[in-house]
Formats: sequence, structure tokens, C-alpha cells
Amino acid sequence: MISQDLRPRWLREVERYAATKTQIFLSGNIKDTVLYPICEPTGQWTLGTLRDALFSSFRHINGGYDLIAAYNLIDGLIFADCAENGGMSGIFDEILKGRSDRESGSERGRVAGTLRPVQIEDPLDHALQTIRTCLLNPTRPCVFIVEHASQLARGPSNLQLQERVPFLRLLRAASESRIVPVGEGSSRRAVQNLLLLVCDKLTDLPAWLYLNNPFVASVEVENPKPHERRHYFDLFVAPREATETSVDLGELVDLTEGMSTRDLGGIRALARRMGGSGIAAKTLVDRYKYGVRESQWDSLDWGRLENAERELSKRVIGQEAAVAAVSDVLRRGALHLSGAQHSSRTKPRGVLFFAGPTGVGKTELAKAIAELVFSTEDACVRFDMSEYGQSHSDQRLLGAPPGYVGYEEGGQLTNRMKSNPFCVLLFDEIEKAHPTILDKFLHILEDGRMTDGRGETVHFSESVIIFTSNAGIYQVDPETCRPAVSFETGKPILNVDPAKHTSYSVVRQKVLEGVESYFKHTLGRPELLNRIGQNIVVFDFVRRDTLRKILEQKVLKSVRDQVYERWRLHLEFSDQVVDELMEMGGNDVASGGRGIGNLTELAIVNPVSRALFTVLREQGRHSVSGRTMRIEHVKPVLELGGSRYEIQWTLT
Repeated sequence: MISQDLRPRWLREVERYAATKTQIFLSGNIKDTVLYPICEPTGQWTLGTLRDALFSSFRHINGGYDLIAAYNLIDGLIFADCAENGGMSGIFDEILKGRSDRESGSERGRVAGTLRPVQIEDPLDHALQTIRTCLLNPTRPCVFIVEHASQLARGPSNLQLQERVPFLRLLRAASESRIVPVGEGSSRRAVQNLLLLVCDKLTDLPAWLYLNNPFVASVEVENPKPHERRHYFDLFVAPREATETSVDLGELVDLTEGMSTRDLGGIRALARRMGGSGIAAKTLVDRYKYGVRESQWDSLDWGRLENAERELSKRVIGQEAAVAAVSDVLRRGALHLSGAQHSSRTKPRGVLFFAGPTGVGKTELAKAIAELVFSTEDACVRFDMSEYGQSHSDQRLLGAPPGYVGYEEGGQLTNRMKSNPFCVLLFDEIEKAHPTILDKFLHILEDGRMTDGRGETVHFSESVIIFTSNAGIYQVDPETCRPAVSFETGKPILNVDPAKHTSYSVVRQKVLEGVESYFKHTLGRPELLNRIGQNIVVFDFVRRDTLRKILEQKVLKSVRDQVYERWRLHLEFSDQVVDELMEMGGNDVASGGRGIGNLTELAIVNPVSRALFTVLREQGRHSVSGRTMRIEHVKPVLELGGSRYEIQWTLT
């Protein structure tokens, strides 16, 4: 006896609706291979097309249909194999002949009775009218499957009457479909003639065809569920390959979440080609997903990862708590333990939400992660979410749907992931994106995958995903859901004040409360906050002592390096210069490292450029190579309102 529970859910739904509906719409994963039972006492299973699975099932659904056929624009009418009574094509001719006889010799029925190539003006209308004739038959139960139903219209189906005629014929056929009495005595039963329409998406069809239509049911053909994938591997992998490889089938089922049956077949074929024993399930699935490429996680120098705090702190100064939290996430990801508490094997390697004031190193830390894990900060792919403030902006990320401009180009995010899945994805200032776009991240954070506008599945299980936000730093106006503005200064009102909240623990608590309020109340997306979990990393304000380190170790060093790289000129800064810069900008804690960097551009880079320009113009373009310019003092030019600075320098 065949276990009905192992059949695909959609196939069981079709059987359930066949007893009460006259028309069923099938949409979704319709092009995939289907694992279905051969309805014989042997209880065997086989692989075939969706049409094959339906043909096999309708031989037994409702006691079996006498006529089972499919129709498409290319092949015309295709009958299920049947050798009894001249085959199903014979039953088809019998039904149409009976119709013709009832029309008192009218030739209309005879013309309609031959769907083998007929030289008529409109074969589509002819075919649909013939299907309708069969569904009206009260003597032989029949089911017709119309494949590629969305292609039946000759153009936009809502513009002209002639474009709606094929669908109107199908709608009329569903409403007129007969119930056929079958059998005698106690075995007598009623079977509903049935029409199935198969399309990629239900929305490809005119909405008036299925909305508020009591004759219609819609069924989504989904990718195989976990128990279906396990059943597939048990049938086709375990008997043959289990002795050759040691792939953990349970792990393989988890790792193939969201994959089609064809994908499962591809993985099975890849396992045979790779051969040998000891093949890890993840290695097998990754090889199938991403092709023949070395995982940069597996080749990662564990020595650098062991000292991740030290490596990251070279670029991000004064954020010890944030660096420590990130280091734990990276080590967890390298050990394939991301999502271990949920038994998930397909989540991204790491998910981080960087919260804190501006200019404290959130973006810099993301680049540092890319350099640590993937050996180059170019592996950090940044998306400025302020560019995605409109509800339709998701098409730029994921690609436009079929029929829209740019459909063939794909999306910026999905294209990037297809080209290289080993990267850091930085979604900067996430609060500036349209709320509906944030919903797109639910599948990424939960399952590590997303389907783009072209229907292709993109995997994120090898990436680190980072969101940055200023949420929680400013007070929010409950009416506008935007930062509240002071009437006196016209500036946003701080929720976390660096002058008052000098303890990191206090800053962290207030920011966490602000982030939670933002997701739950302002955004109305608590489920997205749950996906992020405890991976919210709060950055502290850049305090004065940290600001001096940033100035000395990063800002001035960057100026020195660029001047030497281009002109081979050594720059030196006296301690007095550092003191003067700190006196001018060291109290601007709210602006962070970016504030002291902007000051350095005005007070150091601009006057150095003027001085260097003068020397090069007077002495030649190579006159400074190998020489040293020492900056002794810097001060604002008061005559110009302090908007320009001058330096005291010597060239040796």
C-alpha cells in the first residue's frame, strides 16, 4: 500500500479539490521534476514531469477518469497512455461523435472532433471549444490539463475583447462542466469533469478569471519539503551511493532547503562524479551552489581569527566591546555554528546590526571584517539604503518582475551574490530604506536564500550580513516617526547624550531600548528584530582620549601615507600640532572620528596642499622627492572668520 502522506502536498491538494471544484489553477514550481508514486500494488516511485504526475494520479483520483488529456499551443492535445477501448484518443472521438449525433447531423461537431492538425483559421479557439465540448459530456468522466495557460492570450488580456476570448472560453467551460454518474448499485459514484490550468504565477492570468469564482481553486506547487527531500534521498541515494560515500543524509536534507527536485538530482550526480568516501554534505552542496571554487572560510588563517580582536582593533579604535562581539560571531561562523540553536545549516555565516552614533567606526569595522576574512576590504559590498526609500526600490536590489523594464538585467544585490557569494554585505543606514524593502530580508536572515525577479534562487549562506543604523540615538517624534527637532537649535534632540551618559553600559542600554522601539513601534516589524536576535552591536561615543588616538594613528597617518605615495615627500607633525587640533575639535564628541577627520582636511590637508603646490611650481615636480616637510603649528586665519587655516612648516 502506497503511503499517501509522502506525495507532494500540491498533488494531495489537487485530489482534494477534484471532488468539489470544476477548475484548478496550478502555479509556482511547475517546471520541476516531480517524485510521484506509480499507482500499482508494487508501491514504486518514479520521477517525471508535472504532466506525468497528474496523468498517473488521475487514473485513480475519484475512482479514475475515462479521459485524461493535456493541451498546449505547441503540441496540441496529448492523451494519457491507455490501451483499453481503443485508448483515450478513442474515448475522445467517441465523446465528440456522440455530441455530433445529438446535433442532428450538424457538421460542426465533426469538425471539432479532430484536434490532430486541422487547417482552420483559429486553432486555439477551436481547441478550447473542443475541450469545452468534452467537459459538457455527461457519460464519460474527463479531465483536461491546459499547460502554459498564461500564454493563451495573444496580447494584453485586459485590453480588447479578442484577447480575452480564450480565458472566457475556459471560464465558461468551468461553469458548464458536468457531473458524471459512474458505476452501478452501491458502487455508484459521481465524478466531476475537471479542467486544470498550469502557469508560472497565478498573477499571470487575468484576476477576473479566479477572483470570487466558486468553481475555482488555486494550488501552489512548492519546492520539495524536508520529508519529501528525505524521501528522495532515501530512494535514489541511499541504495546506491551509501556504500561509496559517507554523506550524512540528514544534514543533506537540511542544507538543500528551498532547492528543487532537479537540484537534488544535480547534487546526487555531483556526488557520484566526486567519488570517494568522506565527502561532507556541506562541501557537496556548496560545490553544487557555487561551482568549483575554494571556500575562503575553509582557507581562513585560524591564527588571524584567534587574534581577531587585535586585528580588528588596528582599524577600529576605542570600540573594544563592539570588536569583541564581532570576533565571537566570526569564530562561530568559521566553525559552521551559525544558527546552531535553531538546527539551521543554511543561515548566513554571520548577521550583525551595528547601532550607535555617527562617525564611531561602524562602516570601518565592516571593511575590517572583509579584510580579515576575505583578505581584501573590496569584499565589503556596501548598499546605501537611503537610495531605496521608495516602495518599488526593491526591484533595484532583486530585479524587476517579468514584463517590466530591466527584467533581464537582474538586481544589484542578487547579481553581486551570484558573482561572488563570499563577501560582507553592508546595508548602511537601514532605517532610511522603505519599510516594505526590509521585509525582503526576512528570508535571507532565516533561510539564507532569496528568489530574484527572474525566479532564480540566490544563496547567502557564505556571507556576513551587516546592517548599520543610528536608531536609538535621537528622540523620535511619535506623530511623524522622525527624529524630534529642538525649537531652539533646530537640531535633532539626542536620546543618548555623550555629555550626560559617560558610561558605555548606560549608552548600550539606551540604544538597545531605542532600537527595539524603532522596530516594534516606528517600523512595525518586530519579526525582523527577532531574526537579528542578540546580534545588535552597540558602538560607544568616541571619547576625547580615543579621539586623540584616532587623530594620531589613523587620520594623520593616512595624510602622511598619501603624500608619500604620490610625491615621495615625508610629512612630520609635531606634538604641538596634535594638541592644537584637539583643542579645536576634540570636544566634538557627537561627530566622532568623522568630525576630527573633516577638521584635519581643513586645518592640515588644505594648507599642506598650498605649501606643496608653491614648492612644486617654483622648484619643479620632482623637487620634493625624498625630502621631509615638518609641520610645527596650525592655527585658523581669524581675518577670514576662522574658515581657513595656516601652518608653520619647514622643508629639509
